[in-house]
Amino acid sequence: MPRSTDPKNLERVLDAAAELFLVEGYDAATMQQLADKLGLHKSSLYHYVDGKEDLLQQLTSSAQAAGEAALDEAEQAADDNAFLAALSLAVDQTLGDIGRVSLVLRQKPGTATGDAVVERRRSYDRRLSALIEKAQQAGGVRGDIHPMLLARLTLGMVSWLVEWYDPELSRFDPDVIREAVLAMVTSGVVVGGEVGVTEGA
Repeated sequence: MPRSTDPKNLERVLDAAAELFLVEGYDAATMQQLADKLGLHKSSLYHYVDGKEDLLQQLTSSAQAAGEAALDEAEQAADDNAFLAALSLAVDQTLGDIGRVSLVLRQKPGTATGDAVVERRRSYDRRLSALIEKAQQAGGVRGDIHPMLLARLTLGMVSWLVEWYDPELSRFDPDVIREAVLAMVTSGVVVGGEVGVTEGA
């Protein structure tokens, strides 16, 4: 647990850690590199965190809490709009906090942090699937694809943003990317005709 209660200083440490882990990778990054990035002595970091695992836990937890809060917001929308609202907010969060979101997506079961992250991801998937199912029942989303499959396919598209989006280098700004994602979901890509989908295939 962090030993300092100063939220501004802690947030500065977390932001720097998210940037460092994104560039170097979590496994390769060191506490010394983080201290150098912040202009601090390495020992000073331990006023705020216990170490790399503590940093990872706090970064992933804060990112997932933000995603869950966005989903809470989307769930207040009408049944046929809640799914798109959730998707739009997910894109915005991913593009706006790519370092932390990237850490969330890279966690696997087998550690305390990994287990917690994966369980929260599964809960998020279930909640998004429920929004899609309501939209299907309302006639706003095609009903021939299982809602959980739709949830995971659309989230996969959003998740892939962390692999290529760089706010300093991308030729596309966040608004353009968000609108493109929504357009692909609502209107598709191929013009003319539809491919049939077999339920459960």
